[in-house]
Amino acid sequence: MDIPKIEQLISKAIQNRPSAANAPLNLYVYNGRIVCGTRVVMPKNARFICHIAAETIIQGFNASQWKAVVEKTVWILKDVSGDNTDECDFKERRREERLKLTGPLWFTPQGRDSALQGQLVDVSSGGMAFNCYKNGCPATGNQITARFTVPWFSPQGNVQNRKFTRTAKVCRIGGGDSQLKRVAVQFDEPLPFKPAEQNQLAEAEISVINVVPD
Repeated sequence: MDIPKIEQLISKAIQNRPSAANAPLNLYVYNGRIVCGTRVVMPKNARFICHIAAETIIQGFNASQWKAVVEKTVWILKDVSGDNTDECDFKERRREERLKLTGPLWFTPQGRDSALQGQLVDVSSGGMAFNCYKNGCPATGNQITARFTVPWFSPQGNVQNRKFTRTAKVCRIGGGDSQLKRVAVQFDEPLPFKPAEQNQLAEAEISVINVVPD
């Protein structure tokens, strides 16, 4: 589906929003359609795109917000169509949207004393995916300890990079014979919030550059 068509469908979904709703309105992808509605009336497998504030309905999105909404919608539509074969198949995948991230993380595989560097791909409250080199890649089923940051949007609209350390189980390795491997892990302890389902609108890709080893 081309970008102009998706833009038209997003605009149409907002125009066809519920006329009266007490709960905040959000954009979702459900059954291949773009829908504007509330969380209480949407099925659990609806894919969250973004929150739509009351002022946004009146004033519209600014240029960067519109770009983020369209890019995230494209990404979700590709994901649900089965084109994204390298993504992790967690059980939480169908329940929670994942936030795309670019930036470094540090991980220590089971049995090692020193940390290795990887590159974040996406994160949810229950797990994440990252890329790393083959010679340092942990094995499926192994435990790792990872240090990384995730953007958190305060009620005032400020963005803060919150640092986390989590032990996690490696649930999938992708990348075939490539020297760069895609590692998907599931956290032993979930994050205290859902990164991609925060009320404030985030860019579809956020660079996190201040993660350094202790």
